Amino acid sequence: MLGLKNLAAVKDKVLEKLAAASVPSESLESAKQFLEGVIKDFAGAAQGMTKDALHRIKTHLAAILPSVSPAVTGKIVDDAEKEAINGEEEDDRKSKERSAKLPYVSPTSSFLGSLTKPFSRL
Repeated sequence: MLGLKNLAAVKDKVLEKLAAASVPSESLESAKQFLEGVIKDFAGAAQGMTKDALHRIKTHLAAILPSVSPAVTGKIVDDAEKEAINGEEEDDRKSKERSAKLPYVSPTSSFLGSLTKPFSRL
């Protein structure tokens, strides 16, 4: 399933391909506005669905665990949500740091480095 970042990347690729196909600029602009509208609608729907899911979790936990007050179960879910968001941001940051630190290996040097015998012995 595509996330919001991937959906934005799809939008960019579609626009690139349309531009390469010599689509008139007015049509290209219309397509861009349409795609951005779809992404905006998707983001709003996803946010609403997430809030609904969290609300359902809170209310059902309160019903399943009657010995724990609804305020406590709500706080537990809220804290878990915050931790998940912070963990996701941390993962994104680490991923960006790792990709920035990777050395560039040209295809030629990679191929030559993988050879076990020099050419003179072949």
